[in-house]
Amino acid sequence: MNESMEPSQFRSPEDERLDALFRAYRSACEPRQVSANFMPQLWQKIERVQTARFSFQRIAKGFVTAAAGLSLALGVVGLLPSHQNAAFSSGSYIEALSAHTEALAAHSDSNEYIDFLHLDSPDDVEEI
Repeated sequence: MNESMEPSQFRSPEDERLDALFRAYRSACEPRQVSANFMPQLWQKIERVQTARFSFQRIAKGFVTAAAGLSLALGVVGLLPSHQNAAFSSGSYIEALSAHTEALAAHSDSNEYIDFLHLDSPDDVEEI
């Protein structure tokens, strides 16, 4: 059967091959018969994907909540005064500067070297 609009006398062998290719494609891609369970199965697939997405969102929200709580706790701990900082914050800047100058003068007589810029432990501070 000639499906094209051209008369058969004007058709080339390539046109015939192309028509055969289109017929093979059409027969390979015919729609299948839909079963009675098509829609329920489709909804089951959709619900499975949505359930997986919902559980991932719930886990992600839990991690965000835990991170926010940890950040808040660390912020509160950082703002609380510590016992080491109490000695330094009780005096004024002038008092701390005069104590530092007195410590420099006291240690200038001895040959011991103290690096005042890099005091690492509380013992180093007590030496001053």
